[in-house]
Formats: sequence, structure tokens, C-alpha cells
Amino acid sequence: MNLNQVQRCVLYARLSVTKEESVSIARQLESGRKYAEARGWEVVGEFVDDGVSAMANRPEDRKGWAALLAADDFDAVVIWKVDRLARRVLDFLHADESLQARRAGLVAVEDPIDMTSPQGRAFAVMLAVFGEMEAEGIRARVRAARAHLIKDGRFVGGGIPYGYRSTQNLDGPGRILTKDAERIRWLGEAVRLAQQGGTVNAIAIWLTDQGAPLPVRRKPRIDPENTAWNRQTVEQLLRNPVLAGMTPHNPGRAKSDKRADPFAVVRDEHGAPVIDESLAIITFEEFVQLQRTLDTRDSPQARKRTERQTTSPFLSRVALCDDCDVFLYRGTNQKQPVLYCPKCRQTLGRVRLDLYLTGRLLAERGTESCAGSTVRERWKLAGDDEMARRAVLMSQLDILRVRRGVVGRYFDADRLVLQWRPTTVPAG
Repeated sequence: MNLNQVQRCVLYARLSVTKEESVSIARQLESGRKYAEARGWEVVGEFVDDGVSAMANRPEDRKGWAALLAADDFDAVVIWKVDRLARRVLDFLHADESLQARRAGLVAVEDPIDMTSPQGRAFAVMLAVFGEMEAEGIRARVRAARAHLIKDGRFVGGGIPYGYRSTQNLDGPGRILTKDAERIRWLGEAVRLAQQGGTVNAIAIWLTDQGAPLPVRRKPRIDPENTAWNRQTVEQLLRNPVLAGMTPHNPGRAKSDKRADPFAVVRDEHGAPVIDESLAIITFEEFVQLQRTLDTRDSPQARKRTERQTTSPFLSRVALCDDCDVFLYRGTNQKQPVLYCPKCRQTLGRVRLDLYLTGRLLAERGTESCAGSTVRERWKLAGDDEMARRAVLMSQLDILRVRRGVVGRYFDADRLVLQWRPTTVPAG
């Protein structure tokens, strides 16, 4: 890219957490506009990733950056600083490579980078190295501070376990966990039912029927009037080591590993779990037995087979979890059909997913050859036969993977990685 030949540009801004010292998205974009105006460039698009960590998300996995790469007719991407694009050197180089492939370049307002010369590219890489070092330094300081708070028995922040609350530490600085008088009895009853052989679903139904208060959420619920418990929430309660007075602590766990190890807890110098008796509602031995019981039930329904709801086999062993690389199972959640990962437990609703896949299959592959006919004709012949429809889908499908995303009532197509088989070309 020659900066003198740039005529059209797009702006990109990213921010992980809004803090007083942070450069806001609005300020980053405004700086980019002034930079472009000073050079006589036309801004043809603005793309944002707000609340997105550069350490936990590669540029190609971000919605804003992916939308930028899908845009047309721009010669340069203007960012505020190199670390707004990437905090890792490899991520920066891959992002720059994607721009080079479309003959576009990268420009930073605050960093004097010039990607048109070997010296300029080397300097840009150095800036990316310093950005990565800074990010690692921040992470190290956060880990050290967290370890210090945990050692002192103080609450380190984050989600407060159900049945407990955060209160001022009367014996020193900071805050500590204490039992919540209103909810601890519901937690104790849920544990008792599980110890007596109650399934996770049965406990969720019981809590709903009894009107047990739901866990407090930092974000408002999509449907405030929905007071139903779900099995995922109940299982999280039953697997929390705080039940035995232990403090969860696994700083090495990957972010994608949603299902935490219940025995990854703070331990003393001899390797024994540190237990706060004032928080425990069961003994350590009872907690171990409870986890064994839960582990023997690998089905999310965990009901008698005669009581289970039947689900459509249309996507049976079709979709893969993008994090765990295993097939998603079919099941139900609050009586709605879902796909779920048996490892990380991410879920995706089936109703909108099935309609979305069907629509794309017929629209994009309807005229393709399929079993001596066309996809659209074979689909019509399949009628309500789910296995026949599945066969039509599989004849065209190459890849279907599901990424982790926000779980809710709204279908997010960006969670899907969908790729059809190569189009067949008639011979001759």
C-alpha cells in the first residue's frame, strides 16, 4: 500500500473494558476521522468491537473486524494504536496479512507505522511486541492481586454464588462471603434432593414450583416475568465447591472451558483444600460423593427414559462444538429443543437453527444435484421424514460448527461456521 494513493478508508476501534483512563470508542473514531480528513481520505465505513478483549479474542473472531473484512472498496484501515487491533504479535501479523491480500494497508493515528517498507514493518512488529508484553504484565499483576486476596480469605469479585452474599470484612479491609439467609435454605434443599437421588431436572422443576428466588444477575433478564429454573443453573449450584466451604481457584483454566473443575480450589502448602466451615453446608466427603453422582448422569435430561421428550434427529451427529471439537448432542431445555456440548455445556436453540439451515440449504443449494434429482426436489419428497431430510442436508454439508456465544431467546447466526461441499460441475 502506498499512502499517497489512498483515497478511501475505514475506521476500526476496539475497547475491552471501559475505565476512566481508557480511550473510548467515540474518541478513537473521532481521532480516526480527523486523521483521514487531514489527508483528504474518504471514510467509507466505521467498525467497532466494544467490550472485546484482544487477549481472549483474535481479530478474525470478532464481529466488528469480520464485518470490516467483508466490506468493499477501501484502501486503508485506520486504527488509534496498534494495541487496539491486537495484543499478540501473531494476531497482528495475521490481521495485516488479511489486509495485504486485498491490497489494503494499516495506519495508526498514535503510532507512526509505515507498512510499505521493511523498516516500517519491523517497527510495527516491535510495537506489537511491546503491546503483548504490556498485556502480559497487566495479567501478572491481576493474578498476583487475586492470589493475595484469596490468601487473606477475602472475596475477589465476580459472580456471587447462590445462597451467599458479599459483605464488608469486619476484621480488615475488603469484602468477604457470608451466607444469605433468604437463599441458603433453598440451596441446602437442592443439595439434599440431589443426595437422595433427585435428578438435576427434577430439582429445577421443584425449585420452580416452590417459587424459589432465582440467582441475582448482573444483567437484566430477557424476560423478567420468567421465574423458571433451568438445569444448567441447578448443576452449576451443585458443582460449586463453596458448598463444602472451599474457594474455587484455577487460574490456568482456559476461557473456553466453561465447565470448571469442582476440585480446582485453593489449597494449603500440603495440597489439602482450604475449608471455611462458616460457608460449608456439606462436608468435603459429601461434596466428593455428590460430584460422583452428577458425573454418572451425562445426559442433560437425566430422567427416566419413559419421561424424556423426543427430539428431532435432523441434526443428530451433524454439528460440532467449535471449542471442544465434539459432536453436539440433542436435548431439551425448559421444554425447548436444543443442541448442547457434552464437554463445555454450551447450548443453542433448535427451533430457529433448523429454520435457518433449511432456508440456506434450499436458497443456496436448491439446484444442486442430489440422488439423481435436485436438492429442492429431494427435500420436497422427504416430506416430514426427519432422517430423509437429514440425508439431503448431509449430501451438501461440509462443515457445521457452533461457536460459543450469548445464550438467550434470540438466534445468533454469527455463532455458526457453515460451509457447503464444493459445487459439482457437469462433465463436458
